[in-house]
Amino acid sequence: MAIIAVVNQKGGTGKTTTAAALAQAAAIQGARALAIDLDPQGNLSFALAANMRQGTTYELLTGTPAAHLIQRSPTGPDIIPANRNNSTLTRSRGSAKRLQAALSPLRWDYDFIVIDSPTAAGELQYNALQAATWLVIPLQAESFSLQGLYLIKDTTDQMKKSNPALTKAGILITRYQNRSNIDKEQHKNTIEAAQKMGFSYFGTIREGKDVREAQAFQDNLFAVAPKSKPALDYMEVYKKLAEATD
Repeated sequence: MAIIAVVNQKGGTGKTTTAAALAQAAAIQGARALAIDLDPQGNLSFALAANMRQGTTYELLTGTPAAHLIQRSPTGPDIIPANRNNSTLTRSRGSAKRLQAALSPLRWDYDFIVIDSPTAAGELQYNALQAATWLVIPLQAESFSLQGLYLIKDTTDQMKKSNPALTKAGILITRYQNRSNIDKEQHKNTIEAAQKMGFSYFGTIREGKDVREAQAFQDNLFAVAPKSKPALDYMEVYKKLAEATD
């Protein structure tokens, strides 16, 4: 079972879009996929048309068995939605391992679990990294995005000490527009900077309105716009991750 944490400590990088797309790609390819929404804002829960008034990740992190909370998203994957009360969870000794323990009983039930966490470093993000075997860091090809990458590197290095299973970490460039030499240069520089920090390069997602439309209408991107640039790019990334985790 692959557990993918989609994490960045900078907003506007396509974090939730990536989490939704990877979960939907897995489902449409026939994998048993589960999305976990830790972000109190609940954007992933909305995109996957989950009912946030039923069992949520707040209950998951406070002791309710995962099997009692799982919903089937009409867009394909299963999901445990977010709860605004997630922001009230406080850190205590061993509390960063709550999600890891909660997901352990599901290890034979799913092939692919995707976790979306808030941008702020803290209890929820630590739980995502402690539970994960892979880290995907979405960012745009621009200098400001690298600031978030430096921050997440420090956090990841610390979490690896308690979670040695977190063996793969890499960047995913999102919302890419190849319109000028500057775009190309920033794309190249971003990949090189990430690799110097020890991160892999998982791929590039081209800009496209189909992603926003799929989210707004709570549709599966790969069902409604399978030939769109973002869908083709996200599917390629999913297949790369799936092959690497077999």
